[in-house]
Amino acid sequence: MTIYRRPKQMKLKENLYANSGEFFYADGAPFEGYYHMFDLKKKKYFEGAVYSYKALEIFPEQKIEFGENLNREYTNIWRTIGDKTREIKKINEPQAFVPQPSSKDIEKGELTRFLLLQRNTLRVYEIDENQFKSYKKGSNPYNSNYKVAKTTWYITGPLFSIYGASGVEIKKGIYERNLQQSEILLEDIPQLFPLVQDLLQYTAPDPAEDLYSDGSYLYFPDGQRYIGKYHVHPTKGPMVGSVHSNLTHSVLKALL
Repeated sequence: MTIYRRPKQMKLKENLYANSGEFFYADGAPFEGYYHMFDLKKKKYFEGAVYSYKALEIFPEQKIEFGENLNREYTNIWRTIGDKTREIKKINEPQAFVPQPSSKDIEKGELTRFLLLQRNTLRVYEIDENQFKSYKKGSNPYNSNYKVAKTTWYITGPLFSIYGASGVEIKKGIYERNLQQSEILLEDIPQLFPLVQDLLQYTAPDPAEDLYSDGSYLYFPDGQRYIGKYHVHPTKGPMVGSVHSNLTHSVLKALL
């Protein structure tokens, strides 16, 4: 920004000093020394102790988006071609989120999960809805490095589908429902597998006793298949043993 004459209304402050790390030039090079600033609706900072129309603009550290390689690369490209309006676009590192089903979710029997893949690292994250909306915005070019997805996740009902005497399905189980949801997700983003592998995560299935596992669906936490009697606890899910007791007994998982 070049000011060829000093407007009378300009709130000018001169002979200010910046220490190392406080200001940077537009190309990211650090600035240290005397500077001046003025306020025309928005504060602007320039090198040099006193006002000069030839002074180069400098920027507070938090205004330069050099937090990660992709931000730096994109910002420098647009600075090169002279379109600085693009510099306002930025993205923050994803923050992992653990869903906590509300009473409304439990009453409804489902919750919505928001998932994200970081393409350049292949890391996957469970994120909240606000992050999902932010990363989904096509107007932000940094979002090309991220792919988001959302899914309905069923949390209440019978553990497995219930069938009548004639083999007709009476009520679909949590396992079958979430298996279907996971398969749809993984068809589009297979890297999300670690996040949806546990089909009973966040669930509160209907309690049941004296059930039998043939090793097809239930596993110990270490991944070993479980064969034997089990029961379903309303908050812990399937557990070893015909009935619940105060004795130590392992929680079981239903995995993809």
